[in-house]
Amino acid sequence: MRMDLKENLTANLIRYRKASGLTQAELAEKLNYSDKSVSKWERGESVPDLFVLKQLADFYGVKIDELISAPKEEKPKLSKLLSKKRLITCSCAVGLVWLIATCCFVFLGIIIPSLEDTWLSFLIATPVTFIVLLIFTGVWGKNLTTAILLSLFIWTFMLAVFMCLNTLLSLLPANLWLIFLIGIPLQALVIFWFLYKKIDKTANKND
Repeated sequence: MRMDLKENLTANLIRYRKASGLTQAELAEKLNYSDKSVSKWERGESVPDLFVLKQLADFYGVKIDELISAPKEEKPKLSKLLSKKRLITCSCAVGLVWLIATCCFVFLGIIIPSLEDTWLSFLIATPVTFIVLLIFTGVWGKNLTTAILLSLFIWTFMLAVFMCLNTLLSLLPANLWLIFLIGIPLQALVIFWFLYKKIDKTANKND
């Protein structure tokens, strides 16, 4: 690879990674490569092959030509384009969850008209929605969003369990509300996890 193309590539790799808010270690994990490989690419000590370039281009939502072209002075459009793609992906996944919940509500109401608790399908769909979103944020490495979604999942799951038991079972202990106490240590674990990831990310940036 010519020297100018190599310099363009290293500059663009650094630029797009930072625009995505990722450390070298986080990018390496998503591409299934070592952080040493990513570091060598960005320092120009080695050049990724065509397959890896295609991986990088797809990940950043750009063409391979844009990775080896001279960096433009304007800020990369990556964040906006990538955010739109991710928003559409999440919306489709969440929409599918609620489509299934709606189908359950409708068909159960038609098949078993006497069943009065079909609305529980929507209640159950709520924590499932957060699970779907957690999968995407876990892949995309958004720690704060993941922590928020984990918290929402914990409490909506507790609520769904409580309401399902309260609605479907006739004999329940009066202290069933104690189930919500389980959420307190779980919430604490989420907070500690987020703080750990934040410190770890800061340490990686300083390396």
